[in-house]
Amino acid sequence: MKYRLGDICTITKGVTGIMKAIPGPYTMIALGETDKIHNEFQFDTKAVIIPLVSSTGHGHASMKRVKYCEGKFALGNILCAVIPKDENFVLAKYLHIYLHWNREELLVSQMKGMANVSLPMNRIADVMVTVPCIEKQREIIELEKKLVDKELEADKLFADQLTQLENLNQAILQEALQGKLVKQYPKDEPASELLKRIKAVKAKSGKKEKPLPSIKPEEIPFKIPTNWVWCRLGEIIDMIYGDSLTKAQCIEGADYPVFGSNGIVGFFNKFLTDKRTVIVGRKGSAGALNICHTPSWTTDVAYYIEESELLNFDFTYFLLKSLKLEELGKGIKPGVNRNEAYNIPIPLPPLSEQKRIVAEIEKQFAKTKQLKEHIIANQQATEQLLKALLHQAFEVRKMEETAEKPKGKIIELPKLQEKEDSHFVKRKVLATYIINQSLNDRQFGDVKFEKLLYLSDYFAIKRNFGQKYYKKVAGPLDNSFTIPFFQQIEKSKWFSRQKSGRQFVFSAGVNHNKSLNTYGYFSDEELSKVDRIINFFKKYDYEQPEIVSTLYAVWNNRLIIGQRIETETLINDFYDWDEAKRKYSKERLVKAIEWMTKENIIPDGWGGYIDKPKSEKK
Repeated sequence: MKYRLGDICTITKGVTGIMKAIPGPYTMIALGETDKIHNEFQFDTKAVIIPLVSSTGHGHASMKRVKYCEGKFALGNILCAVIPKDENFVLAKYLHIYLHWNREELLVSQMKGMANVSLPMNRIADVMVTVPCIEKQREIIELEKKLVDKELEADKLFADQLTQLENLNQAILQEALQGKLVKQYPKDEPASELLKRIKAVKAKSGKKEKPLPSIKPEEIPFKIPTNWVWCRLGEIIDMIYGDSLTKAQCIEGADYPVFGSNGIVGFFNKFLTDKRTVIVGRKGSAGALNICHTPSWTTDVAYYIEESELLNFDFTYFLLKSLKLEELGKGIKPGVNRNEAYNIPIPLPPLSEQKRIVAEIEKQFAKTKQLKEHIIANQQATEQLLKALLHQAFEVRKMEETAEKPKGKIIELPKLQEKEDSHFVKRKVLATYIINQSLNDRQFGDVKFEKLLYLSDYFAIKRNFGQKYYKKVAGPLDNSFTIPFFQQIEKSKWFSRQKSGRQFVFSAGVNHNKSLNTYGYFSDEELSKVDRIINFFKKYDYEQPEIVSTLYAVWNNRLIIGQRIETETLINDFYDWDEAKRKYSKERLVKAIEWMTKENIIPDGWGGYIDKPKSEKK
C-alpha cells in the first residue's frame, strides 16, 4: 500500500551551517558525496537524509543522492532527516532505498524556484511511498546490497574500458607524431624549409622573443622520417595571453564567445582575435584545450593560439593534445608556464603531410568515439536494469520474473513516447538522426542543423509531416517544429546546447543513448539520402548550407508556381529573400548553382511554397 511520508515519519531540518562545522567526533552529513565532522550531534537514530536544495544550482532542479545514516550524527542546515515513527512498520533503510532510486519522480519533481531551486519540507511530507510488509522490506534491502555490489563492479569495468580508450587515443597521437600513421612522400617540401619560413614570418612580426636553445641529442625521444625536423614548440607557435574579463562583464546575447581556462564562460560584444584559435588553459583547468572557429575573447586565465597559414590548424590542436600540457600545471606553482611549454621539443612534419595526418587521426578517433558511445550505452543500460529490478521489487512482484531475464544483455532502448502516427515524432526521429550523424562535425550547430533539416525534408525524404517553413534571414525555417524539438531534447538530456559564435552547438547529453536506435520510421534508402546531404556540408560552416538551402527554396518556389528557371532569376530571388543575403557575392551564388546541378541537388516542385510569415509581410 501507499502512504503519505509525513504520516509515517517525522521530518526535521538540520541546524548546523556546513561551513561552520567544528571538527569533532561526530559525522556531519553534508550535501556532497563526502561528509564532514562536528563536535556535537543532533540525532541518535536511523534516518534518511534528503537535500533541501538543488545539487547543481544554477536554476536546475537536481538531486545526486539521498543518504542514509544511523547512530549519532549532525546534519547540515540545507538537508533534512526523515525518521520512521515506527520501525516495526517501515525500516529507515528501506525508505532510503525507495527514495534514492525514485528521487527523480518523487523528490526532484517537487523542487521549485527559478534561480535558487529548493525542495520545501511540506512537499516532502506529501510524497507517497509504497510500504510492503517488513519481510519484503528486508528482502529489498538485501537485493539492493547485492545490486549495488554488482554496479560497483560494472562501474570499475566501464571506467577501465574508458581509460583504455583514452590511452588508445594517446597512442594514435603518438604514432602520428612519430611519422608512423601515414605514408611519407619524397615530393613533399621538407619540414626544414617550412621551419625556415615560419621563423622568417615570426622575425618580421617585430615581437621580441627570448632565443630558444638548440635541441641536444639526449632530448630527442624517438626517430622521425628524414623529411621531418625537430624544433621547439616556441619556434612554431605563439601562445598569446588572454585579456582580463570577468563573468560579470559578459553580455547576454552578445555575439562573441568568451573563453576561460576550460570552455566558454559567457559572451561579449568585442573580440580579441577574428581568427580561428586553439585555447590553452593557463590557470584553473591548466592544460585544457578548446577550439574556436569564430571571432572570440580569451580571458587572462588562458592562452590563445591563432590560426597560421604555415601550420595546419587541426594539426596544431592534435600536436598540443599529444603534449599533455596539463602535466606542466602540476608543479609547486600550479598552472601552465609559457616558457616551459615553448621549450618542449616537438617533431614537425611537412605542411602537406600535416593534412594527411589530421585526416587519419580523425578517421581513427571516429572509431574510438563509437567504442566510447557503446561503453557509455552499456553503462547506462546497466544502471537502468538495476533500477528496473528494484522497481519490480517495490511493486512487490515475484522475484522469479527477474530471474528469467537473460544475463549480460543490454536492455532494449526505449522508443519515443509519443504516438507512432504523430508527424512530430517522425520529424523528431529525423532531426535526431541528423544531429547524431553530425556530432563529430566541429562546425555543426543549430543554424547548420536547420538547413540540413530543410534539405532532408524537401530533397531527401519528401514526406508530408505538416512542415511549416517560412522565409527567415538564414534561409527556410520551421520554428513551429524546431523550438519544441530543442526544448524536448534538452529536457530529456539527449543533447545539450551551448552558444558558440552565432550558433548553439550540440553535444551528447547524459541520456544520449536514448536517442539511438529510433530510426525505424525511415528506410535505409531514405537515410542514405540524408547521409548524402550531411556529408556534402561537413567541411563547411553554416554559410554554405544556408546558401544552398535558400537557392533550393527559391528554385522550388518557381517550380511550384510554374515560372521560368534561369540562373539570373534564381540569384535575384535569393537577394529578394532578405536584405542580409546581399553579403554573398554573385560569383559565389553562381558556383553554388553549378554545384547543385552537378550533384543533382535539384528541386522538383515537391512541398509547399515558402513565403514570409503574414506578420512580416508589408
